[in-house]
Amino acid sequence: MTTTFPNFETPWSEFTGEGDKYDRYRPSYPREVAKVIIDHVTGRHLDGAIVDVGSGTGIFTRLLASQAQGKASVVGIEPNADMTHVAIKSAPHDLHIEFRIAPAERLPFPEKSVSAVTAATAAHRFDRPAFYDEVVRTLLPSGLLALVHNRHRYWDSLALAEYHEFVEQCIPEYRRGTFTTTAGTYLTIDFSAELGADLRFQNVSVRRWNWDFDTTLSHFLLLSFSSSLIQRSAAAIGEHEVAEKLTAIFNRYSNDGLLRQPHLTEVTFATKR
Repeated sequence: MTTTFPNFETPWSEFTGEGDKYDRYRPSYPREVAKVIIDHVTGRHLDGAIVDVGSGTGIFTRLLASQAQGKASVVGIEPNADMTHVAIKSAPHDLHIEFRIAPAERLPFPEKSVSAVTAATAAHRFDRPAFYDEVVRTLLPSGLLALVHNRHRYWDSLALAEYHEFVEQCIPEYRRGTFTTTAGTYLTIDFSAELGADLRFQNVSVRRWNWDFDTTLSHFLLLSFSSSLIQRSAAAIGEHEVAEKLTAIFNRYSNDGLLRQPHLTEVTFATKR
């Protein structure tokens, strides 16, 4: 039986139809990030669900559930129906993940019922004041908020520096280090400052994990085209032209058929007062 999901007018509509490629080619996150979250929940004996908001195809959601090992229930919340279909299909049955269709600004949970709220490479697209209101409403006292972002370490890679220089040429309003906003523009966002100024949160901190992975040419191209930055670059100058440039970057900087991609996972943590 096919389930029909509602569609929400959200900044996630550009990912419709991209779920399979996104799930297959986008990188995951360091397991240590999930461990910090699970340890917080179990160490404080919080008995609510861990809710991954903007869960997409469930990449981070699966990592959370794998780390939880049944000690806490994990729920993925995603407004895009296509991404959610892929998340359900991709989740191993033994992880017992529940996925629900809902936007970040209207979380489908009662007050004080959730142990932790996470958002992995997603919060920059939220209406964050409304999202923070929902986090405060649904979190248990001392519950954890974790805003997780994967970023290119372009300062450690000539290839990624050239990659972002090319995107800046294609999208004049984009500058490396900025985030896509709900309006589709690009801004520098200081999540730590936002949460630090909100008296409903405490213990605001930022942790960073450096990690690298290697890609073949085909993986590099498919990974790149799963990104909204490259999709918008292709819309600006043409898909063939973008693919040619990315191939040239790969050929210039790869070794033995592999291109090293340095990444940074930055997590802003806060607890509810």
